[in-house]
Amino acid sequence: METLIPFAVAIVVITVASLRYHLPPFLTLVGTSVLFGALAGMPAETLIAAITGGAGRIFSILGIVIFCGVGIAQVLRESGRIENIVADIRGLVHRPLATAGSAGYLLSVPLMCGITSFVILAPIITHLQPDRQASKILLYCAGVAGMISYVLLYPAPVVYSTITTLGLFAGRPWEVDLVTLPVSLLLLAGLLVALRARGTPAALPAEPAPIAGGRHLLAWLPFLVIVFALVVGSFVPPLHALANINLALLAGLFAALLTVPADVREKALARGTKNAGIIIFDLAGAGALGGVIAASTFPADVAALVQGYLPITLLPFVVAALVQAAQGSRVVTATVTATILATIPAALAINPLALVLMISAGAFMFSYVSDPFFWLLKRTTGDDFPAVVRNYTLPLSVAGIVTLVAALAVQAGL
Repeated sequence: METLIPFAVAIVVITVASLRYHLPPFLTLVGTSVLFGALAGMPAETLIAAITGGAGRIFSILGIVIFCGVGIAQVLRESGRIENIVADIRGLVHRPLATAGSAGYLLSVPLMCGITSFVILAPIITHLQPDRQASKILLYCAGVAGMISYVLLYPAPVVYSTITTLGLFAGRPWEVDLVTLPVSLLLLAGLLVALRARGTPAALPAEPAPIAGGRHLLAWLPFLVIVFALVVGSFVPPLHALANINLALLAGLFAALLTVPADVREKALARGTKNAGIIIFDLAGAGALGGVIAASTFPADVAALVQGYLPITLLPFVVAALVQAAQGSRVVTATVTATILATIPAALAINPLALVLMISAGAFMFSYVSDPFFWLLKRTTGDDFPAVVRNYTLPLSVAGIVTLVAALAVQAGL
């Protein structure tokens, strides 16, 4: 139980440092990592290794992804092609809210990262509504929708990590989607209805259809290259490396750069590198905190605390929710929670599908300051803490509760 109080102190310190003193996320999160490790009694060598390892892990996973995504976005901005993409979208879908939600939901799975899809979609989505406040709602819609599919659908990393760590559904992992897909679509529909009930955003007039082979195709080219690389890499064994999201996004960035004039290319790379650097450092700070918490006895302390006080069927959800609040990464949440549960025979007696749903439900919960996406949304929208909590943290927590209800229904055989 030695890490529970330091964890509570860490959450309070992060909140105060951010709200009261407006310290940048990287400094706040790395400083809190040191504080948590010291209070938890971690040796200095272990603490420093956990901080640098956690930050480095985030960079290795998201460094290229963020740089390429922001780079593509900046090229589209500087070349004026964002307007072409918006015109195409308006010609097909007249409701910006449905466009933002559907795009976020669909892209996060093939791109294997909700953050990646959001980074790519954000510059396009912000142009769907001229009103600044309405465009923020669209951004939140895309972000939450992307997290819904990212957390619930196989083969996205969250469910994949749970299944592989616990050895579930051997040879038939796709069966999970027979239940998780309807649940995710229900959550997406609920999100769109809830946002529409708030009166935002209204339908947009249709735009003229794009000219085939014209400038509009060049605007979509980076995305077409990314999808092409992922598809070819997935179905052509000798070219399997292309299915790596880092290589696919690099190809997309080069496609964008090669189709614009030199001055646009130069300006886009300069501004894109600056913006990407800020985002990557913020995400690395969250990785540092997650690394320290994962290296401590926090996971074991949580499991010991929960056992004996709650029904065993709720144990996966509670452990996952606490781990998610502690370190923010949903993939880490799934892996750490599954690792803990693998040592508890009673937990493994739970229906495998219900077990997957419960861990996913916990991964939705408490998406707050330790969540890298929280900081990315805050920076992208320019909103304050209460607004990000209201438009991102709370909707995901509702999704977690709904998913938990579905898990309990499966466990009860309903």
